[in-house]
Formats: sequence, C-alpha cells, structure tokens
Amino acid sequence: MKTKKRIKIGIATTFVIVILMSLCGSRFVFQKACVRRETSWLNMGTADDYIYNLLVDAYNIRKEKNETVTIKASDGINLVGHYYERDKNAPLIIFFHGLWSNGYVSGEPTYKITKNQGWNLLLVSMRAHDESEGEFSTLGVIEQYDCKAWANWAVERFGEEKSVFFMGVSTGASIAMMSSNLGLPKSVRGIIDDCGFTSTMEMIDVNCKSHLPDYIPTRMFDFFVEMGTSVWGHFCISKADACKAVSQTDIPILIIHGDRDTQAPLSMAYRLYNSCSSEKQLYVVHGANHAENYRKDPEGYENVIAQFVEEHSGALKKEY
Repeated sequence: MKTKKRIKIGIATTFVIVILMSLCGSRFVFQKACVRRETSWLNMGTADDYIYNLLVDAYNIRKEKNETVTIKASDGINLVGHYYERDKNAPLIIFFHGLWSNGYVSGEPTYKITKNQGWNLLLVSMRAHDESEGEFSTLGVIEQYDCKAWANWAVERFGEEKSVFFMGVSTGASIAMMSSNLGLPKSVRGIIDDCGFTSTMEMIDVNCKSHLPDYIPTRMFDFFVEMGTSVWGHFCISKADACKAVSQTDIPILIIHGDRDTQAPLSMAYRLYNSCSSEKQLYVVHGANHAENYRKDPEGYENVIAQFVEEHSGALKKEY
C-alpha cells in the first residue's frame, strides 16, 4: 500500500511540476513575444550611412505637419494614426509598420513614395505600439480587425469613392493581408505586401530555427507560444494566417519580396502568391534581405507600387 501511495504522490508531484513549468515557460514566451515594450529607435551612433539618413528622415517625418487621428478598436482601445494630406482627390495609402517598430521608421520609404506621387498617407501606430493603446500585441489575431476599423474610418472621413490601399512591411504586411477576407469596404482597392509572412506561427518557427540551439525542437517553443497566447493573452494564434485570408479575398494584392530574406524566406512569397484567389502580382528584389527591398531597388520598388495604384484606382501617375 505504501508503495502505491508513493507512486501516486510521485505522479501527482510530477504532474504539478509539469503544469507549473508550462505556465512559467508560456508566461516568459508571451512576455517576450507579445507584451508591450518601449518602441525603440535604431542607434544612430552605430548606423551605416543609409540607416543614419533613414533615421534623420524619420525624425523629420514625425515633426512635419500632420493630423493626429484617433479611432476606437473593436475591443474599445484607442488606436492612433497620423494623416499627411497631399491632394484631397488622390488615393489614400494606409501604412502598417512592423512588430516593435513604428510608422516613421518602417514607413520612411512609403512616406517618400507617397510624397513623390502626390498621394495621401496615414501612418498607423499598431496596438501596443507608440501612441496606440493596448497592453500586448496579438501578432495579427485582433490587429486584422484594426485594419478594417481604419478602412471604415476612411469611408466615414472621405466617402466610399476614395481609393484606399493598405500597405505594410514585415508583420504589418502580413496583418494587412490577414484583413483581406473580412469584408473590407469596397473603397479598399488593393493591398501592398512588403516582405510579409505566410502566418504568425510560421514566422515564429523560421526565426526560432535561426536563434535556438539545434537540440531544442521548434515544436517545444510552439507549445509555449500557443499556450502563452491562449492562457495569458486569451487569443488563438493560429487565427493569424495570411495565406488562408488571401485564398478567400477578391482584393488585388502586390507582393514585394527579397530573394535573400532570412526572416521571411522567398518561399513564403511564392506560397502567398499561389494561395491568393484575387488578382495578384509578385515583384522579387534581388539581393534584398528582410525589409531591405526599397534600399536595394528604390526605383523599381516605387515604379511597381505606382503602377499597381494607378491600375487599381485610376489615379494619374505623377511625372517627374
């Protein structure tokens, strides 16, 4: 009897230890992946010439005259964006930045392009970033509905005839695509994806493989991510799936991707392209790593975007 009792106690103790370890591990991963942090700017002292000039431009964009726009998200938090008007009759580009970045840095190339083309621009602060509220990022699960809220704001502000385009870089691009099957207003004429991921879990897997020791299987980390987002964040990470969304959309999509991207491999761009059920276009930038497409090919990058916007909005391309 004593032996059986000891076995039962041992099993119960092991079970409790496993549960506690799982909770602690999932909490740690959730904090690292999702919990709000100070939005950091790159260090200008260690930046190369290109990054240094980009940061100077980003600071200037932040100071330039603009309109601060605040809307309510579906869960009641305040989301903030900055609107730069160039021509009331021109298309509106709504830009979504990458994870733990901000619209001024991630959106610096987009700002230049929209200024060159005479388009209007809204630089959005994603939830749990910069001026927007939110205690944590849901890595696309709720953010995709934030995209729809911004599109609805554009309709209320400018009317249904205004041509609106979503554009994003990295996670922001993925989130914009995730919103494509949510019944967006007809005014959303297209989505421009710059180095987006197929899904959040695949993004996590790819980056885990490059950062974790070989003896730690990515499936173990996936378990902590899935448990952490479910237990501590109360959301299901598997719902952040850009591939699935674009397979159910009728909104035209332009995919721009670097063939040297190590964070979102080029294979992801091809999978997004092949999954997409709407009109689609793929532009590959040779020699570009993650979020380097404009840096490596500024002329081609701007031209392909200008052609896409012109084709789907009827906007006249600016001559210069």
